[in-house]
Amino acid sequence: MRQAGKKSSRERIPGRTIVKYALLQIPGTVLLVLVLILVKRWVQYPQWLYYGIIGIWVAKDIILFPFLWRAYDSRGGEVGHDMIGARGIAEERLDPEGYVRVRGELWRAQVRRNSPPIEKGSNVRVWEIQGLTLLVDLESPSRPEARV
Repeated sequence: MRQAGKKSSRERIPGRTIVKYALLQIPGTVLLVLVLILVKRWVQYPQWLYYGIIGIWVAKDIILFPFLWRAYDSRGGEVGHDMIGARGIAEERLDPEGYVRVRGELWRAQVRRNSPPIEKGSNVRVWEIQGLTLLVDLESPSRPEARV
């Protein structure tokens, strides 16, 4: 659990997400094995190459997992609610749209209605989510914990 005032450098990945990702990689791996068996009928290649290609294929899936796991996370509905109230930094001037960095990820953002433009580098707070766009407002500079 995260303690107040401390940021977790690693987000906990649910076991269900790991299983889901692994199971969804099986069809591609089986297809690769079948293609390699089919190709072996016409082209002779050493056995180590056969297992090496399969090993590289599996290693690719393992290497990509840290970058893709959020797409396989079944808690997708919770992620939106988790973003509301989050703090970020404007990566460019928001007048009324642009990009902000929240929790290390780049998001399309729009300034809330009736709010002034937000300058690049300013601290922002997420107030609402519409699709994949965050509605943000300028974070009050009087709060020291506003840094991201």
